[in-house]
Amino acid sequence: MIKEIKKNKSNNLIYIIDNYSVNFKTDRLRNLVEIFRQKITKFSVKVIHYSQVDMEILKSIRGIILTGSEINVSDFYGNKVLRKKFKSVLKLIEKAKNIPILAICYGLHLTGFAFNGKVYRMNIPHDGGSIIPLLLNKTDKLIPHKKIFVDIQHRDFIPPDDLKIQKKFEIIATKVLNGYNTIQYMRHINRPIYSVQFHPETHLADYTYRNQDDEEIIKEAKRYGEEIIINFANICTQ
Repeated sequence: MIKEIKKNKSNNLIYIIDNYSVNFKTDRLRNLVEIFRQKITKFSVKVIHYSQVDMEILKSIRGIILTGSEINVSDFYGNKVLRKKFKSVLKLIEKAKNIPILAICYGLHLTGFAFNGKVYRMNIPHDGGSIIPLLLNKTDKLIPHKKIFVDIQHRDFIPPDDLKIQKKFEIIATKVLNGYNTIQYMRHINRPIYSVQFHPETHLADYTYRNQDDEEIIKEAKRYGEEIIINFANICTQ
């Protein structure tokens, strides 16, 4: 793996860290790769499973995307074996000092955990995804809009009153979901780490959201999601 990476002389590579279990079926990885193939051709992407992460990749990349997962970071506190499996990814977050990171959903939870934040689980059953409106406190290079529509999926969350997170991150968007106040977008104060609770890469044409049958809103969520990924790639060129 390392020899193949070192052959990349263009330094135009973005790594997608696959945080899903090996046999878990998801279209999200395919969607991410497809967005790059169709709309961000200046970059090549390489998907690598979290179990194969090595710090050597930091020598030859322009950016990192941490995917979602069906796993829960909130289980780390009672499951040391699971936590150990993600030791390399947590170390990658720590060591990638000047490399932009886009952390998606589970990726946000991993990032929060890496900076000593507390990840909680909503005490509700998981019953599919939802499209919700999200208001931002401010705009930036990743999300240049004050209001967007986003797709939420995960029951794990980080509350905005977490003092450890407040010390390291600017909390740009929050949302009360099922009675829980959640961080939806946070950006590291000193490093190019952009963490979103929602999924900018989902939005399948045949996917049914439990709370949304308005095709125009679903299209808007897809458009915002793709724009976020494109904007992240632009950040990686700076």
